[in-house]
Amino acid sequence: MTLKSISNAFTLFAASAILGACGGGGGGEPPVEPGTTAPGGLYVGYYQEDPVTNPEDPVPGVFSLNLPAANGAFSGSMYFTYVGCQTSNVGTVGGTKTDAALAGTWSGTVDGLAQSGSYSGNYSQAIGSYSGTYSNAGGKQFRDLRPCIQYTIAPKGTWEMFPVETQVPAASFNVTVSARTVNWQSVGGAVFSLVYVLDETVAKSAGNPVVWQALIAAGTSAVIPANVLLQPGKVYIAAVGVSDAARQRLAFGSRRFTQP
Repeated sequence: MTLKSISNAFTLFAASAILGACGGGGGGEPPVEPGTTAPGGLYVGYYQEDPVTNPEDPVPGVFSLNLPAANGAFSGSMYFTYVGCQTSNVGTVGGTKTDAALAGTWSGTVDGLAQSGSYSGNYSQAIGSYSGTYSNAGGKQFRDLRPCIQYTIAPKGTWEMFPVETQVPAASFNVTVSARTVNWQSVGGAVFSLVYVLDETVAKSAGNPVVWQALIAAGTSAVIPANVLLQPGKVYIAAVGVSDAARQRLAFGSRRFTQP
C-alpha cells in the first residue's frame, strides 16, 4: 500500500501536521543453508512503494512482524496513515515462516476502500534482516480526499525488517530517544526519513501498534508531538529509516525506550 504525495508530505510533515507511519528495501538472496530455520522475534522495518510504477508519490510506511522461533504462522501490521485528517488505516498481515522464507497476505481499509495483496521474502544471514516484495491486488489507484489529501496507492513495492535495537550501518548509525525527541546521525545522500513509535506490547500481540509516524525531509531529529499519548512506565520502540532520492534505504535503526 502506500500513500500520498512526497512534496505534500514534506510540507505537511515539516509543519507538524502529521500522524502516522512509513518504509523501502528489497531483497531476495537465498539466505541460509537449505533446511535451516531463520531467527524469530519482533521485527520492525518499513515498506516502500515502487517508484517505477508509482512515480507520483512513492512513500514508505511502518511494517512490523512478530515471527515464531520455529516454522509456523505469524502476524503483523502495515500502516498507511500520514496526516491527521485521514482515518486510521491499518493493514493486518498474516503468513507462514518456512525455514528462511516468509510468505503471506495483508488486508485492510485505506480511507474507506478495502485493499489487500500478497507479500513474500527471505532472511539474509549477512545482513540479519528479512526483505522482499509485496503487491496490491487492486493495482494502482488515485485517491482525491480534498481538502484532506490527494495520493496514489502503488500497485507494488518492497519491504525490509530488522530485529528491534538493530542499527544499520552499525558503525555509523544510532537511534536514541531523549524525553520526546528521537535522534539519529546524519547520513550522506539522505533526502527523507521515516520516523515512528510503536507500542511493543501491541506489536507482539494484535491490533494497531503504531503510536505515531512522520515523514520528514532529511534532518537528524524529530519531536513526538505533545498530543501523542505516551503512558509513563510503558515500553515503546522508536525507529528511523533514512532514504535517498531513489527511495533506497541508506540507514535504519530502532531503540526501545520507557516513557518517564
